[in-house]
Amino acid sequence: VGYTNAGKSTLLNALSLADVLAANQLFATLDPTTRRTELPSGHQIMLTDTVGFIQKLPTMLVAAFRATLEEVTEANVLLHVVDLSHPNMDEQVGAVEEVLEELEAGHKTVITALNKVDRIDLTDPAENERLAEALAAYPNAVAVSAQSGDGLDALRTMIDDVLYAQMAPIDVLIPYAHGELVSFFHQYGFVEREEHTAEGTHLSGRMPVQLAGRFADYWVQP
Repeated sequence: VGYTNAGKSTLLNALSLADVLAANQLFATLDPTTRRTELPSGHQIMLTDTVGFIQKLPTMLVAAFRATLEEVTEANVLLHVVDLSHPNMDEQVGAVEEVLEELEAGHKTVITALNKVDRIDLTDPAENERLAEALAAYPNAVAVSAQSGDGLDALRTMIDDVLYAQMAPIDVLIPYAHGELVSFFHQYGFVEREEHTAEGTHLSGRMPVQLAGRFADYWVQP
């Protein structure tokens, strides 16, 4: 999510190597676009690009605008892309947060990508201070440049860490007849230990809380 022209589509391109339209114009992204990407842990996630937010959206566009943001309410984590170089950065962040509250998504965990750091003169003490303040002020903030690639590895690691913290510990023994659950665990969870036993595959790790119920019949009793 993010204010219009913050660089969401460009960042999605950079993170997923996808060819998503990235245009410097209002509402360049009218339909959510989802791409798969792999994190440093090897865990695969889906990233969805949404329409850019703006302040004082005309009334006749409100319903259509919000209809494109359904993915926001379903996401595990919101990646808020902020234009660090914009003089009204704080106001734009406030506008995005206001819409998230109206969508009842204000409670969701947020990672803040302070984008366009390549446009900041880091030799200027005032700009350095502004960057430091933004990194401290916004949740899980990482300075990046979707254009140059600066900071993208740190952002991927941040996404990894935040998703991991959201997951519940899980310890299961899956019969070999249900190998599809092993694949499911690898796809949607974090595998910390895997052992093949006479009874089946013993997996320990973490799984999103909403998906852990699929393994209810195979929990290993402590």
